[in-house]
Amino acid sequence: MRQIFSTVFNCVTIFAVLLAILLSFSVRADDIVVGVTALTVQSPERTAPLNVMVWYPARGGGETTSVGQNAVFEGTVAQKNAVVASGRFPTVLLSHGGMRSAPNQSAWLASHLVKNGFIVVDVKAPPLGYDDAPQANAELWKRPADISATLTALENSPEWTRHIDHQKIGAVGFFLGGTSVLSLVGANIEAERFVSSCDEINMGMDCVWFEKFDVDLRKIDLTDLQKIQRDKRIQGTVLVDPELTESFSDQSLSSVNIPVSIINLGTAETIPKALNASSLVKNIPRSDYSIIESASRYSAFNVCKPKGAYILKEEGAGDEICVSDVKVGREKIHNQMANLIIQALNLYLQN
Repeated sequence: MRQIFSTVFNCVTIFAVLLAILLSFSVRADDIVVGVTALTVQSPERTAPLNVMVWYPARGGGETTSVGQNAVFEGTVAQKNAVVASGRFPTVLLSHGGMRSAPNQSAWLASHLVKNGFIVVDVKAPPLGYDDAPQANAELWKRPADISATLTALENSPEWTRHIDHQKIGAVGFFLGGTSVLSLVGANIEAERFVSSCDEINMGMDCVWFEKFDVDLRKIDLTDLQKIQRDKRIQGTVLVDPELTESFSDQSLSSVNIPVSIINLGTAETIPKALNASSLVKNIPRSDYSIIESASRYSAFNVCKPKGAYILKEEGAGDEICVSDVKVGREKIHNQMANLIIQALNLYLQN
């Protein structure tokens, strides 16, 4: 009888301990503080340092800030310069935007990722002005170099190297950021395919811009495309509406040996030709493809303020970036997109 009682008591005790542990983890997950800090990194392709935002699980402290907030867009709340939580975390290199994208449009996703236990390194390319079309195509090799240089800088940083799980490095790219990430995992842009990307004006996101400034892709120097080197530290990637997918050589795509998740925003009818990435799965061995039909390419940007569309129209810009998700709600689409990205990263980085 005493033995039975002892066994039952031990089982109850073990169950109580396990329950306490589970509850403890649950509380910590719910109470994760999103920390953010700004760094400067020198990239070999740039004359000026890069501005990099590092988002991370934090213990608290810091100053409450709203990243990305302006007259048009809502910001993402975080704790500036908060104390980094103890431990090592899987790390995601994040590159968002096209040739002339506004800064901090990936803040919403960075916050989602941190709340799920990732460090996020948001690599921002220097802004290009409207008159910079003749120099813009150099971004094809400069941005991949920026991403690799940023990871190296963090790995060499005494402050950050002890928090990065060096065996769990992922990358997420939107638009030209997706092109850059794909280049870093072994895919090569074929010069002849690229120069023909504007033969049809709607096959490239920047063809109208190039035409406005008489940029002839057949006359630009693309020698530096050969500089792009695969970064073997990256173990899994997610591409959202990547640009120039038809410019990659089939052979190089077939050599990509890490998992790649491809997401298009919209339906087969509404996804622009320049962003339709469905053909990638034919050539990348370990890839999958999904679409979010209720979304559009503008869903990748921050939530707009109530007067955002009005302000854009007053400034002579199109208001599509703010009105495209009115029926569904951009925040709802963000949640759906973030869930797909997090599921893929957890699988690829074996969390």
